[in-house]
Amino acid sequence: MAGEKADEKMVAELLDVEAPAAAPAAGDDDSSYDKLMNEASDVRGYGMVARIVSTEDDPSLPLFTFRYFVLSLILAAFGGILGQIYYFKPQTLTISALFHLLLAYIGGKFMALVLPKGILNPGPFNIKEHVLIVITASTASSSALATELIAVENLYYNKDLGYVVSVLLILSSQLIGYGIAGVFRNLLVYPTHSYYPSSLSNVSLFNTLHHSKHFTNDMLRFFGIVFVIIFFWEWIPEFVAPTLVGISIFCLAKRDSVLFMYLFGGTNNNEGMGMFSICFDWLFIMPGLYYANIWSAQNFPFIAQDLFFFNGSVYDQTLILDENNNLNATALEEVGQPYFAATWAMQLLSTNASITAAIAHTLLWNYQEIFGAFNSAFGAKGKDTEEDVHYTIMQKYKEVPQWWYVIILGLTFVVALIVLYVGGTGLEWWAFIVSFLIASLMVATMGFLYATTGFTVSTQTLVQLIGSYIRPGSPVKNMYFTLYGYNTVSQALALLSDLKLGQYMKIPPRAVFWSQIGGAVIGGIMNYIITVSIINNQRDVLLSVDGNLQWSGQNVQAFNSLAISWGALGQDMFGAGSEYEWVAYAFLIGFACPVPFYVLHRFFPKARFDLVNTSIILWYASYLTVGINSSVFVWMVIGVVSQYYMRIYRPTWFNKYNYLLAAGLDAGTQVAVFIMAFTLMGAAGVTGTMPNYFLNPDISNSTGGLDYCAIDIPA
Repeated sequence: MAGEKADEKMVAELLDVEAPAAAPAAGDDDSSYDKLMNEASDVRGYGMVARIVSTEDDPSLPLFTFRYFVLSLILAAFGGILGQIYYFKPQTLTISALFHLLLAYIGGKFMALVLPKGILNPGPFNIKEHVLIVITASTASSSALATELIAVENLYYNKDLGYVVSVLLILSSQLIGYGIAGVFRNLLVYPTHSYYPSSLSNVSLFNTLHHSKHFTNDMLRFFGIVFVIIFFWEWIPEFVAPTLVGISIFCLAKRDSVLFMYLFGGTNNNEGMGMFSICFDWLFIMPGLYYANIWSAQNFPFIAQDLFFFNGSVYDQTLILDENNNLNATALEEVGQPYFAATWAMQLLSTNASITAAIAHTLLWNYQEIFGAFNSAFGAKGKDTEEDVHYTIMQKYKEVPQWWYVIILGLTFVVALIVLYVGGTGLEWWAFIVSFLIASLMVATMGFLYATTGFTVSTQTLVQLIGSYIRPGSPVKNMYFTLYGYNTVSQALALLSDLKLGQYMKIPPRAVFWSQIGGAVIGGIMNYIITVSIINNQRDVLLSVDGNLQWSGQNVQAFNSLAISWGALGQDMFGAGSEYEWVAYAFLIGFACPVPFYVLHRFFPKARFDLVNTSIILWYASYLTVGINSSVFVWMVIGVVSQYYMRIYRPTWFNKYNYLLAAGLDAGTQVAVFIMAFTLMGAAGVTGTMPNYFLNPDISNSTGGLDYCAIDIPA
């Protein structure tokens, strides 16, 4: 398909490898191109896999070395802590695999240099132990959804699940996805068609670091310089001069305008959209909703994730719930239903449409690939698997027996049931089984899309919708239903991607298995410890609508408000004729969004309508409805400079330094944030203060923010 050929060339260029031959123009003889691609597919799968992934292997390389255990433990613990800190930040960020990849490389090289030869240092730091370290650390570095649920239970239901139940809840919800993923290996890992394009950049970088002569000490020195500079710089906007988080010339020029704050403010949490230019017209959707008073927008804060009474005060959900946290219909009639901020309602609408648009887009543009892959992989290991050269090479290593995954699946299934009953969640065993079956179906379908196209979206709201029909009237039950119906899928996709990375890098499957389990356990425990610490020390901030510059409960508030709206009030809030019926109808609208562009491309192929992905557009259409948004414009500028100007006009510098620069900026920032969180920002109870001055103005009695937006308007 035309879209596939263009995407393949783009990815090849991005990874600085030889691109497949250019697709012929319309009407030209495309036999040479098809022959090239077919030959590549017959041998190794897709053309870029054949060019990026090596078929060489050295089974003698040591794996679980002393270096592996030290570096994976340090990076996994660091990632688990920092990933959870980011979850409670106004800007919810993730720890990139690139960060772990380069720090592990530097640490491994250093240990190989200084440690005495022998059991502690079996030789040069090798590519296989490097890959295993990154898999372990990356597995630990995401915030487990179970911690979100634990935080909601604590903050909004005054319920402490306790250490044992909480840790078992986290581990069972993380590892049950691994069990499901293992069962689907024949379809989603082994075959050629499951090539995980998102993993190819890491494969390329691993090979560059260990096998390329182009990676020099100068490049490593460049990374170190960037790391040190950004580490020290980050203390200035984060603590010394927070106004530098976002300087708006518009707000500096007009300091008494709420409209300017909504449009151009973005330094404080939930302040505004952080716009510095009016050329991005789609950003005006949000102010339009507000000033047109759609969904009674002007009754509520401009940006917020909480629930509100119609008069704009924060909704007291305890008034409509009984002692078992189920809906009290009589009380609801007396109190009235809750309302969303209009921007949050729009965010839900566009996100829901994006989910189904992603499915429709993938089926329209990749249907031949998908159905062909299903035919080749249906049942057990089919012809497509047997002919995959990387799978064939891996046959020298012992495979993970299916019963290992079955045991993981069985144990976590039983532990989850025990936790649900011991924890007093109220979710019945049959409802849990339904959520488990939904997750299994999602892994098969979304996993196939991810493996063959590299694209996926969050299905959380879809699972919550299903849960609201299966078990209506209970927000707490809906949260646990969502935990096992949605989080399981995301964990399974991560494991499947790592298993494919292991196949590409010729890592024994059992080594990958244990590295993933270890990362999940370390990360889960670190997630819980940090969650409890932040809740205990920042409780009032997390419950406030706006939070502050250092901490925000926006993610917890969002999860709770969705649990109340979908779980307790699904029909009342989203049913036909209700206030937010279009939020639910968005699921249907999303299916239709890609169709016009598909049809237009068939009639006008040179117009390149195939490059329009409505799912991505919808996903980001309401991106500026959460957190601190002053950085978005700068992201756009840097993206254009880096990915367009430098890549096109300075390709030598781009190929040599661009991703080292990105990794250095990530690493320096993340280490600085980690230290500041515990020394100055109260993650462990210690809070530092900075005197007020022009780059740290006193806004305690002002409507505005640190960027001087509406700062002259009294609170």
